[in-house]
Amino acid sequence: MRRSLNIPASVKVKTEGVEVKIGEFARLTGITERSLRHYEEAGLLVPDRSANGYRDYAVELAERAGDIRDLVSAGVPVRLVADIIDAASDAGGISAAHLDPDAKRAVEDEWERMCRCVECIAVRRDALRRYLDGAAADG
Repeated sequence: MRRSLNIPASVKVKTEGVEVKIGEFARLTGITERSLRHYEEAGLLVPDRSANGYRDYAVELAERAGDIRDLVSAGVPVRLVADIIDAASDAGGISAAHLDPDAKRAVEDEWERMCRCVECIAVRRDALRRYLDGAAADG
């Protein structure tokens, strides 16, 4: 769930060029500081650094951070997230035409792996149901 700043539409707020520290960016986006550091380590979200080494996040990065969080939450491996986000069309969707062939194949491989996982879980679920049905009949 993305957080919004509850500012009336009539109020114009300049956010371009505004930078905040990691704690404030975490509150703004609803993403933990630990996750933000992980995204940085993976090269997905790179904040500026102040002279003292603190992370300075441009407020404009909030939407990208939310997209990263949503993809990771959906089970997309971090290693594929940048390719998917970079292939996002101007219409806000993902266009396979914008993925390079290697990235497209990696996304397809991940999708196939997820399908196999779902199938395996369904087999285990059905086996548990048969066990429980048998236990109920015996008991």
